[in-house]
Amino acid sequence: MTSASNTDETRRGAWEVSYENRQNFVFYPEEEMVRFVSKHLRKRTGLDSFEDRTANVAGMPVLDVGCGIGRHMVMALDFGFEPYGFDLSETAVETARKWLGSRGLADPANHIHQSDIRSLPFEDEFFGCAISHGVLDSMPFAIAKEGMGEVARTLRPDSLFYCDLIGGGDHEEIIETHHEKDTLQSFFTPEKIDELIGDHFNVVDRIRVEREDTMSDHVHTRWHLTLRKKG
Repeated sequence: MTSASNTDETRRGAWEVSYENRQNFVFYPEEEMVRFVSKHLRKRTGLDSFEDRTANVAGMPVLDVGCGIGRHMVMALDFGFEPYGFDLSETAVETARKWLGSRGLADPANHIHQSDIRSLPFEDEFFGCAISHGVLDSMPFAIAKEGMGEVARTLRPDSLFYCDLIGGGDHEEIIETHHEKDTLQSFFTPEKIDELIGDHFNVVDRIRVEREDTMSDHVHTRWHLTLRKKG
């Protein structure tokens, strides 16, 4: 039987290989992430102007949960936030530090960390918001559930957390194709989403987006969640 530590090492190694092969070098923000920011935090109205949706947005510390090479941290910087992030992959973290540093983020090494979601190097209630794309569904459900509590710990009461999850079932599978080979994909139903959220958050928005390939009839489903930390 494989021990938990070996399982964690295998998971970490699979993501390291994926980033070393540049399979996850994605440079543009997820559309629903931009919608979330524009609806709930700050809408861009010009080259250098914004319309704030809530108080104390300028300079707000924002946590990118599973930041990868930093594309959504760059977006957060462009919106006038102070971005922080972490990722399991050292290659991703090193790349994110270089990218954010080139974009003017001061001391990127102090803002971007290599870390497991279950043990984050940030203080309690430090962040005014958290964002995450394609992360909580790329790990075993038990780890995601524990990580959800850790993210909540770092958020201020009533803060928002945007995240998305793959739909289409309630199971886990190991990826066998070349892209992200040996990583794990966890699928979510509404009931499983409720279990993931637990007692940490209330649901503000839960949007299901389906994308159909009409040539193959394959339908890809994602849940886009806006959550509010319970006070």
